[in-house]
Amino acid sequence: SDMILPRVYGNNTELLVDRKQELETHGKLHAMGIASPVYCTVKNGYLYGYVDGDILTTTSVRDEHVARLMARAMAAMHCKVAASGSPIIFDKLTNWMDNIPEEFTDKKFTSLRKFMPNRESIRVELDAILSKIRSLSDPEVVFCHNDLLLANIIYNKVTDTISFIDYEYGGTNHRSFDLGNHFNEYAGVETVDYTLYPDESYQKWWIREYLEEYHQRKGLGAVTTTAVDHLYAEANFFALASHLWWGVWAVIQALNSDIDFDFGDYARMRFEEYLKQKDRFFNLI
Repeated sequence: SDMILPRVYGNNTELLVDRKQELETHGKLHAMGIASPVYCTVKNGYLYGYVDGDILTTTSVRDEHVARLMARAMAAMHCKVAASGSPIIFDKLTNWMDNIPEEFTDKKFTSLRKFMPNRESIRVELDAILSKIRSLSDPEVVFCHNDLLLANIIYNKVTDTISFIDYEYGGTNHRSFDLGNHFNEYAGVETVDYTLYPDESYQKWWIREYLEEYHQRKGLGAVTTTAVDHLYAEANFFALASHLWWGVWAVIQALNSDIDFDFGDYARMRFEEYLKQKDRFFNLI
């Protein structure tokens, strides 16, 4: 018999997630054979099917075979699921910014203030990133998962397949966001170590795997070095956007979540890494 899991919404998470949209997305993806079934909704969540396998770790994500499956699974999702509307990165971040305080006076933000002293300092960075995204001449916009951290990627050894779970942030976005965000997540979840961010040669190997699957499904012909280089540049720029996305998210969580986790310091970590990598990645595109 199939195992059923409960999904319980966190305190005030409707500030971050459109729950109606999440259910629609999950249902649509199940119909396409991508996600597990949703069995029923309850007052503060829903029940859905268990996905068998192991979540990835900072070690297994680098395993060549697993990484190849991962790259190709992401490409398959980007090709299979129809994208509708404009990239959610603009509206999401604009709405989230409206839900954070002007000044970070709460003691939870003591470490954050050294890097982002107030909301305006984040807004300046955000405006620069979003303005650059709007100026892209030929962005590939697809359905993205938008949260491919290691704990949302399941490897099943028996079937030798990769599956994704937790589509609460899923929606139309620049495909490079999924790539850059995933590369950021090589740093891990519990203990975050950004020295684990994959280097250029590794990323270009991974991106070639991704593009081979993508081109095959779209009938686009051979993958050129130019195409790999172009997507590498975009992915690393969007890795910066991903730091801002989760930094702002963490500020909201710090003020609203009842989970025992230091969201204020997590925000600090994301913004610190953003500032550290900005000179390297901002002008790649």
